[in-house]
Amino acid sequence: MTRPAASASPPAPAPPAGPSLRATPVLVPVLIAGGTVCLALVTLATPGATRMFSWPWSLAFAGVLLAPALVLVLRAFDRRRPLALPAPAWLVPILATAATILVSALASPHRHQSLLWGAPLLAGIAVFLLVFDGLHAGSDRVEAQRERLENLFVALFALVACASIGLWLAHLPRLAPGAVFDARNPFPLGHSNYTAGLALLMLPTAVAMAVRRRGRWRFAAATLVVLSLAMLFTSGSRGGFLGLAVLAMAALIAAPISRRQRWQLAALGAIAGLAFAVGHPRTRAMFARPASGAAPNISNVQRQAMLTAAWRMGADRPLLGWGPGTTPLVFPRYRAGLNGGAENVLQLHCLPAHLWAELGAAGVACLLAFAALMIRAATRHPVAAATLGAYGVFALTDWQLDVPVFAAVVAAFAALLAPPALPAESNPIGYSSPRVAAFAALPAPPTPSAASNPIGYSSPRVAGGFIAGFALVALGCVALLGRRDPAPERNLRALALAREPAGVDRAIALFRESLALNPDQEIAHFNLGWLLVVRDPAAAERHFHAAAHLVPDKGGVYFGLGLARLNQGRRDAAARAFALECLNDPLFLTSPWWREPAIAIAREATSREFSRAIARVRSLLTEGTWAFAQLTRLAEATSRLGHATAGPERSHRRERTGYPVLMRNLDLTTPVDLFDVRESQDTGTTAATLPPKGWLPSPLLLTLLNEPAPAND
Repeated sequence: MTRPAASASPPAPAPPAGPSLRATPVLVPVLIAGGTVCLALVTLATPGATRMFSWPWSLAFAGVLLAPALVLVLRAFDRRRPLALPAPAWLVPILATAATILVSALASPHRHQSLLWGAPLLAGIAVFLLVFDGLHAGSDRVEAQRERLENLFVALFALVACASIGLWLAHLPRLAPGAVFDARNPFPLGHSNYTAGLALLMLPTAVAMAVRRRGRWRFAAATLVVLSLAMLFTSGSRGGFLGLAVLAMAALIAAPISRRQRWQLAALGAIAGLAFAVGHPRTRAMFARPASGAAPNISNVQRQAMLTAAWRMGADRPLLGWGPGTTPLVFPRYRAGLNGGAENVLQLHCLPAHLWAELGAAGVACLLAFAALMIRAATRHPVAAATLGAYGVFALTDWQLDVPVFAAVVAAFAALLAPPALPAESNPIGYSSPRVAAFAALPAPPTPSAASNPIGYSSPRVAGGFIAGFALVALGCVALLGRRDPAPERNLRALALAREPAGVDRAIALFRESLALNPDQEIAHFNLGWLLVVRDPAAAERHFHAAAHLVPDKGGVYFGLGLARLNQGRRDAAARAFALECLNDPLFLTSPWWREPAIAIAREATSREFSRAIARVRSLLTEGTWAFAQLTRLAEATSRLGHATAGPERSHRRERTGYPVLMRNLDLTTPVDLFDVRESQDTGTTAATLPPKGWLPSPLLLTLLNEPAPAND
């Protein structure tokens, strides 16, 4: 009997036509390993958050930014397996965020710098897509991939934690005995807030693994729990303490225990948390009432000033903001309207406020979308949800996503929460939710042929190709248009040339070139004013005036303004400016500069203007405040104006130590102002009886400065 031929197995589908990427299987793991090593280098090269802007660490920084983008492109065009993508509800906000960052940078007044400084955010988005792709390489491998990712987290976190605690302990013997307990741990990234942020990202995964795992991984995780808590405590971060409280509440709610046990643990946790908080002097200060008449907390003053500036920055460019990373260049525009704080800042110490200032309403909308998605997906991975929730509360007090390790780790935890897109076979009508598809109860449409649907039906390759194309466009924009701000280098060259008489002309030209690039530079206006105070006093007056409108409490700016007016023969106007210098920096009352005959002749007029300024400020300040009390102290010192203390003096020039960090270029030398600060040797004794420099709110100083100056003599 003839037997029918056995039915042959259908042949495997041929890969789609296209360019061969045989090197992809080799390149992808090499790039991933290289990017991970670069990330470890820029994180551990203390202070990592700033050292990555100096040579040769900037090579590792470039590797951190390039590796995710290149791997994403290679994976998108990999013919072996399409790029696994999250559900549309997640993918659309991800792509919208990437587009917002890129378009905001391109639309920024500081486009070249913004493209360069927005790259860490774009790299973080690439990490999100790659981690999701790795987790969902196969439906039967998700749990195994999650476990591997947790192992990688613990290994990297343990390295960072050991470095942090080890460097902090090694640093303690260098401190004075009384300063040991007040010391905050800035290692390895360079600031204690970074230390607290890292600890919050480490702690939940470490606790979960210590509970679930066995053997060496449990020991490693338990050790990491101890190190994370030590990092959090030694950071002295108030925001970190709030984040820890969120983690404790999340653990208490999720614990499978009875209500009675939950209340008992809550009471025990409250006692432990209180002990944790009062153990460090900085967090203990949260519970202490300020003494009557005490000076305002400088940290609180600065943060309030930053929030005010953030609101005004975003209000001026509400749609897309000023561009990612542009805060150091834009903040000086708003500094004069703030009540106090730093002359300039790198960031605005609040994630939503920072996004509003730099990315506008579009950036805030993306943030809110992700917050809603993460809350909705919390049950998919409770540990990741608790981590991001605690870090989100902490992020209300700081902005850290421009540092690669934070962008990468936050992106990885978000990828753990994101659900996969439904396959076309189980979701034929393309609904984002299977419940909606089931409710509709519609028959599945026939599978379209390749001819009628040449680009693929719900094809992940099409979406992957689009993502790869966007990544290439972003890479091209950053590579071709992104560059460092050229103005700081001109300022540094000008300051170096100005030390010798033969270089003054070139220094003046360089400062003017710098101001043509960015007129909101107090450093250029201030020092150019000193170069012109003799040769062109009218121009010097304009530059000192501009510098005062950028940093009203800058020491020496009103003295320079007075000299420029004095050199124009305007003695009464000069006396008005000298009085403002005494008001802003009370130590100038007895400065050795008053021994110079050309300045001493303005002593009586300055004394009159000083008394008038005190009366004017008295009418503007609220009685009973700390500033009002300082005004009373200053009024009592009026008789000392112009009488330099007898004895030796010291002269120095002020350094701007934070300038290279603010400009994100640590290869720059530290700039030194051209103004000679002259003080008596007993400055400490004199300072104890006078208010500190900058005690008066900046808007009041500007009010006095903008009042009409006396006419020419």
